[in-house]
Amino acid sequence: MTSHFSLKPKKLDWYILREVASPFAGGVLLFTFIFLMFQILRLAEFFIVHGVALGVLAKMTSLLALSFSPTALPVAFLVAVLVGFGRLSSDGELVAMKAGGMSLLRMSAPVLGLGLVVSAFSLALNLNWVPWGEREFKSTLIKVGNTKVVSSIKEGTFTSGFFDLLIYADKVDTRSNRMKGVFIFDEREPKNPLTIVAREGQIVALKPDSALGAASVLRLKDGNIHRNNADEDSYQKIDFEEYRLFLKIAPGADTSYLKPRMIPYKTLTKRIYESAQADPKKNRELRVELWRRFSTALSPVVFVFLGMGLGTIRTRSVRAGATLAAFVVILIFYGPQTLGTVASQKGLLPPWLAMQLPNLIGSAAAYLGFKSASW
Repeated sequence: MTSHFSLKPKKLDWYILREVASPFAGGVLLFTFIFLMFQILRLAEFFIVHGVALGVLAKMTSLLALSFSPTALPVAFLVAVLVGFGRLSSDGELVAMKAGGMSLLRMSAPVLGLGLVVSAFSLALNLNWVPWGEREFKSTLIKVGNTKVVSSIKEGTFTSGFFDLLIYADKVDTRSNRMKGVFIFDEREPKNPLTIVAREGQIVALKPDSALGAASVLRLKDGNIHRNNADEDSYQKIDFEEYRLFLKIAPGADTSYLKPRMIPYKTLTKRIYESAQADPKKNRELRVELWRRFSTALSPVVFVFLGMGLGTIRTRSVRAGATLAAFVVILIFYGPQTLGTVASQKGLLPPWLAMQLPNLIGSAAAYLGFKSASW
């Protein structure tokens, strides 16, 4: 006689797995699309205003999608479990399986297997791939801004902080990177400030064969330079037909400061060790980030039992379960995780406990729901 608790895969296991896997795949695409929609205006600005090439825009979209994956995967998995078991429950198939001697715990085996795969994949993304994607997106964003810098200049307005320059232009053409009626005040050398006036100017990337340039040149035509020398108490005027200003971001400017979420796992653990005595506040911040990655990756395992417990509750519409999932994720994760982050940074809770609060609360809810659904 075959035991009902045997872990050997059966046809029903594959059937249950298909019921969960299909909405999971759709959920990943759906939630990734929803998260990207919040960035659509930003991406449209890169294409319309900055004139970014489609290839570069596709790269930036892919990097954004990668950065959303740690959130999209667990949420999609919870919705998949809710939808899958909600349909089994509403069609009476769940009752038939239980009547045939298959317990709810036994039904969880194929779902738990999928949950472990999703959890392992999420962990791999969280530890290295997502931080890499965050750094790559930041680097690409800076290069886009460096290549299409003219888009930051507004017509008839003084723009400060433009490569440490104050600049004004009567007319600006963002497509050709050309300006007319240019005025520049350069005080990068406080003792010898320059005032430059030119009939027209154009920003040219130093790497015209590439979609992204590492630096640019501001080419000015038909103008003059006014120079004051404070030490010699002198004034100098120089007329020019063409004058070039080299616009360059300092080496390493795109990676000189990395937020904790951009740091790869090995570097993160190294910085945690180095800051343990030197900077306790920074150490807590880094440890919060480390444990956040593990906590988020562990959530699909919790969602197996939470989703099965809630999914077996009979509802008039299976879609109601998906709506419920969205609220559950928001309440279980973003609320306690935000509070835990604040409490940990203030030293009220150890980082590992603060970041596991969502999973602990979710586990308690999963236990109660799973217990009530088992008979």
